[in-house]
Amino acid sequence: DPTATLEDLAKRKGVPVFQVSMGEGQEPHARRCIENAIREGGWALLQNCHLGLGFMALIPELLEKYFEEIEVNPAFRLFITCEPHDEFPISLLQMSIKVTQEAPQGLKAGLLRSFSTLVDRDRLERIDSQQY
Repeated sequence: DPTATLEDLAKRKGVPVFQVSMGEGQEPHARRCIENAIREGGWALLQNCHLGLGFMALIPELLEKYFEEIEVNPAFRLFITCEPHDEFPISLLQMSIKVTQEAPQGLKAGLLRSFSTLVDRDRLERIDSQQY
């Protein structure tokens, strides 16, 4: 799940992140999330979008409408996390920059990746006490 990495990057850049985990009944919250990010110049993060395929099909039209009606802050970004799904809207994929994250092969590679993403120099420097 790239959420922690995205939140860390946003924190370093001083950008607010508005996020919604998609599922039944989350479409109004997702719209508000996108609208807030557009107005404030933040990043909207819609998670688990394979659970909201109907709304995903509306996003290209929704973004076009927002760009016509609202002054869009140039810092606005929309991030979508999703498991692979055959019914994910092609139009949304075509207008997106795609980043994939695959699980490492093997136990050693998995542990190395977990350790290197969970414990980094920034986190170690934030430890206030001398005891660990």
